[in-house]
Amino acid sequence: MTNFSDTFGYTMIVTLFGMGIVFLVLILLQYILKAMEVVFHKEKKAAPEVTRVLEVKSVEAAATQMNDAEAADDDQLMAVITAAVISCLGGKSNIVVRNIRRVDDMTPAWGRVSRTEQMANRF
Repeated sequence: MTNFSDTFGYTMIVTLFGMGIVFLVLILLQYILKAMEVVFHKEKKAAPEVTRVLEVKSVEAAATQMNDAEAADDDQLMAVITAAVISCLGGKSNIVVRNIRRVDDMTPAWGRVSRTEQMANRF
């Protein structure tokens, strides 16, 4: 039988070599990912400074069915949504809003109930 110090010494050597190999592979992966970013990353061209232009497009089929009051409410809603987006972006963005459309809610009923309960518990 070997003594404890020899066994412990060999154990530490194997442990250090294993950890060293792992860290070397991680560093190698980091450089590979950085090289892939340099090769495959496409930089966006800087757009020239343009004053903020808010362009609101309405859908022709919906516009024919709505009356003037509903159209005014929708225009006002689009303006409020656009102002909120610009405010969230810091107010110095050059965005152009061309279309606003409603996205269907695909959340199951239990998810909606859970959100409603969470909001109700806050008050």
